[in-house]
Amino acid sequence: MAGNTDRGVRITLNHSPILKLKDLTERGEVEVSAGTTVQALLGRLGVPDTQQRYLLVYVNGEKQTLSYTLRQGDALQLYLPIGGG
Repeated sequence: MAGNTDRGVRITLNHSPILKLKDLTERGEVEVSAGTTVQALLGRLGVPDTQQRYLLVYVNGEKQTLSYTLRQGDALQLYLPIGGG
């Protein structure tokens, strides 16, 4: 099993349109290295730290933190709440 740590992990990413992400396919698929956290992926996608702290993160429909380690086939959803009044 030691060889599995070097393989890529493919996930699907859905996000709020207000987030301007780079390096996504049209279908929202992203490949990351095994062991990649949500926070590391966000950095790669160009999400500033100032926005990361406000994001709501869901993986496979369950709320997660930025430290969640992504796994093969995960469905990641990112929401940036907008306030107003």
